[in-house]
Amino acid sequence: MLRLAKQRKIKLLIYSSSLSILLFISFLFSLMIGSFLLSPMEVFENLINPEKNKTISTIIFNYRLPRALFTMITGFSLGISGGVIQSLTRNPLADPYITGMSSGAALGATIAFLLPNISIHFIPFFAFLGGISSILLTIFLAKKAKADPIGFILAGIAVGILANAILILIITLAQEKAHGIIYWIYGSFSTSKWSNVIITFPIVAFCSIFLLINARDLNILLLGEEHALQLGINAKRLWILMLLISSLCVSSCIAFSGIIGFVGLVAPHMIRLMISSDNRFVLPLGGLTGSFLLLVSDNIVKSYINPFGEIPISTITSMIGVPFFIYLLMKKGGKYEM
Repeated sequence: MLRLAKQRKIKLLIYSSSLSILLFISFLFSLMIGSFLLSPMEVFENLINPEKNKTISTIIFNYRLPRALFTMITGFSLGISGGVIQSLTRNPLADPYITGMSSGAALGATIAFLLPNISIHFIPFFAFLGGISSILLTIFLAKKAKADPIGFILAGIAVGILANAILILIITLAQEKAHGIIYWIYGSFSTSKWSNVIITFPIVAFCSIFLLINARDLNILLLGEEHALQLGINAKRLWILMLLISSLCVSSCIAFSGIIGFVGLVAPHMIRLMISSDNRFVLPLGGLTGSFLLLVSDNIVKSYINPFGEIPISTITSMIGVPFFIYLLMKKGGKYEM
């Protein structure tokens, strides 16, 4: 037992250190990459002294820095919320995208975008309503059908398709605004601004702190409601609160970035497979892994060597996520523990 605990600590130290270094390198690259390439020295010099080259400083501070920060915030929200949803549903294949939450949030945000005289500050609220409504509908359908974990996924896919159908109808009626909405739906950080960071950071920070504080109780909840009650945990209240908070965490970011798939699926499982299934590790490291994966994907999207120009980021995340999703489906036939 002591040997296993020591091995886990070593794995945790190696993974955390490696992830921190890779995240820093990816962040630096995100400030370098764009329509034209900046050297690391140019980036550092203008971060320290913005007056050195006003043109480069404007590019870094007005465009690349807020984009990189918002990408990391969004990735963290997807990673930590994916871990929570997988634990709450006891389903290793669940994530904000597959459960229909992302599609519902996008629908709510789109409705807000089209409403006249709506402040940008209300968009996360509409996205939250859409996201939580979708996942509650998914859970309701799965319970009514007495479905197994795969049935829950199928219910989520059905709800997501329904939300997308309504979304397409709204886009059709939107006419001149349709093109911008379509591009946004499939995920993009090309229009990221400081206002996105200012709005989402406090929400994601609050939600993340709440989820991390309750990570231990979430572990106990995996053992069953009766076991949780014996330890003085109100299982139903905790389940509802964790679901609402994780929905708010994801929806606040999706409101501005659009739908981004598979990051919430892949990131938590990387921690489970490499370190531990303990949510005290899965949630924070899953969030940081989500930040890294999304930042790398965005760097690929906006890279000057990309022959297709700036494509929706879901294209890249899906290429990463789909093979991993297939791997989990195959592994589900064996012994896979949450």
